[in-house]
Amino acid sequence: MNTTAQSADILVVDDNPDMIHLLSKLLTDRGHRVRAAKESGLALKIAQSSPPELFLLDINMPGMDGYSLCGELKKFEALADIPVIFVSGYEEQENKIKAFDAGGVDYICKPIHSEELLSRVNTHVELFRLRKQLQEQVAEKTRELAETLTALRVLMTQQQQDSKETEKNILNNINSLVIPFAERLQKTTLTENQQSIVDMLIANLKQVSESLINNHDLLQMKLTPVEIQVANLIREGKQTKEIASLLNLSDLTISTHRKNIRKKLNIKDRKLSLNAFLSSL
Repeated sequence: MNTTAQSADILVVDDNPDMIHLLSKLLTDRGHRVRAAKESGLALKIAQSSPPELFLLDINMPGMDGYSLCGELKKFEALADIPVIFVSGYEEQENKIKAFDAGGVDYICKPIHSEELLSRVNTHVELFRLRKQLQEQVAEKTRELAETLTALRVLMTQQQQDSKETEKNILNNINSLVIPFAERLQKTTLTENQQSIVDMLIANLKQVSESLINNHDLLQMKLTPVEIQVANLIREGKQTKEIASLLNLSDLTISTHRKNIRKKLNIKDRKLSLNAFLSSL
């Protein structure tokens, strides 16, 4: 991890003017921009007005202490991801645990060791910037995927697909390129809003894919609507009894539909699994 971060915007919150002066000098001498507040209420206002890239919080302050201030900061979406380092004279383990429980990312005990402070500050600023960059990249990819989905929907609505080959190409692109990329994106670090957008995007893509499969392959093979339902459930791996229960039909009726589907699809090999055949379409 590179510990020589470029100039960062840091908010120091401490009721001790001497400590504010010390921290400010150490940080500004290394090129950082430092703002200060002597009490939590003012710090909260400053942060909401112009969010910093890192907070240095004292614990023992009049009114709202450092733990409570950290908890308040985490309530605001614009401030929730900004790292909080506690700087305190308390060395007890319980104080450190309480600081991390409140949302802090690090804990530095007084007296201050300048190189330790600077190293930790630079590390957490760099991590914050990397997370922010990743979130921006995810948001951009999400917008690109959303635009792709919109284009696909417009294309299918307006053109109704000129040929079977065109539909197959679109289906292959969705299943082999777009959906796998969206699912990889789903596993990255996302905000709650971004996660919701990606989840909705994947669900819509799968719905479009299923619609293409139904309309393109099965309907052209002249399956009845019920046979299409049965075929889709078979493709999902459902057995006869499960399908009968889901469609509120008898096992015998489902068995008859299975035979009809095999006949219409011209599956002559009795050893060939209907599930395997449908999955290969």
